[in-house]
Amino acid sequence: MSGSVSGLASPIVIAGAGQAGALLAIYLAREGHQVTVYESRPDLRRTDIDAGRSINLALATRGIVPLIDVGVIDAVDAITIPMRGRMIHSIGDPTPDLQPYGIKSHEVIHSVSRSDLNAILLDAAEATGLVSFNFGRRIKSVDFESSTLLFHDGATAEFGVIFGADGAGSRVRKAMAAEGACSFRTDWLDHDYKELTLPAATDSGHQLDPNALHIWPRGEFMLIALANPEGDFTVTLFAPRKTFDDLDSPRAVTSFFQAEFEELTAMVPDLAQQFEENPTGKLGTLWAEGWSFENRAVLVGDAAHAIVPFHGQGMNAALESVRVLIRHLQAEPKDVAAAFASYEQERKADADAIAAMALSNYVEMRSGVVDPDYLAKRALALELQQKHPEHLSPRYNMVMFSTMPYAEAQQRAADQAELIGRAIADPSVDIDALVSNLPPLPDLDPLADPHALSVG
Repeated sequence: MSGSVSGLASPIVIAGAGQAGALLAIYLAREGHQVTVYESRPDLRRTDIDAGRSINLALATRGIVPLIDVGVIDAVDAITIPMRGRMIHSIGDPTPDLQPYGIKSHEVIHSVSRSDLNAILLDAAEATGLVSFNFGRRIKSVDFESSTLLFHDGATAEFGVIFGADGAGSRVRKAMAAEGACSFRTDWLDHDYKELTLPAATDSGHQLDPNALHIWPRGEFMLIALANPEGDFTVTLFAPRKTFDDLDSPRAVTSFFQAEFEELTAMVPDLAQQFEENPTGKLGTLWAEGWSFENRAVLVGDAAHAIVPFHGQGMNAALESVRVLIRHLQAEPKDVAAAFASYEQERKADADAIAAMALSNYVEMRSGVVDPDYLAKRALALELQQKHPEHLSPRYNMVMFSTMPYAEAQQRAADQAELIGRAIADPSVDIDALVSNLPPLPDLDPLADPHALSVG
């Protein structure tokens, strides 16, 4: 990206030092700005704050592009594990089935630790010499009249412009809503999640194939596992809240896991203890309108569009949104309010689209991946992608392995699904002719180098 962002009022403040906030700090520092970041949690490089609380991340093209932008891709590559497909563990079947994500060598997602990736971005931001992080500073309120932040410890700080990268519970967003600039709601699922750890083998290797996203689909609930470089796996149970309510004793937990995930239970000797000690997380989708307030505040990442994790796009969408915001600031450097507004105008439809697709992907992961109708349609889609790569790509691939706007991917996927459904229902349909009439797929962003991360 090129350009200059010159119209931001000082002091420039970012609320939140997660992936979005740290990346934004790097971008702004590269434009020559002094940036102050306030983060409510301790410095994760010095304190373990994520145990049992953070679903492992799946890094894909949309997240890779900005990491290339800011020059941290090599450091990130060193901490990721490529996953070539879904490894499906069907109940009663001792042999799991690998469903490859695509037909191209770069159609791979990358398992990465949330905290390790965050640490790389924090280091890169500090290395600019223009970013100051203030950890353990929890914002209580934002006063736009006096341009002041009030922290829970009673301290205050001034801002000229504030970027709200402070997550789904954003205090910046709350203050914008009080000014009448923003409206929002959160739709909570009646399903929760619990994170566990599958330890490394006695030889420090992985007990499961590390190069796959492991899924145990069970209809109303599912278990997933993503590998870590140290040999362990981050394992997450997603289930209806009532299921968690029923798992109210070590005996109940052990009995449930032995019945549903027998082979995994034997690999985690302290499973019941982990289950009791680790918190149960909630799952929700944030729908927000009015992402900015004049030229003084703007929301990025989860503060604007928090989504459920079932498409592996929460972090990728957040990093992509930061890049979109910077592009608009560069395009309108003297009119920050207009840049903020045009950023939302471009990005809002995409945020809504990926939120909807993430919700539908939960059903696919927990039940569709073993449904014969789904498998038949998926096989035909991959066959058609191979025959017509310029016209058709499965929805998952458009979302994960391209920088196509989410809303366009959603619409293309709907059109493709209609054609594939017709062909499955009526084999006499000339599906090749129908696919050839689809609009050509756009090129990937030139920065989305298919070999930007190791794929083997």
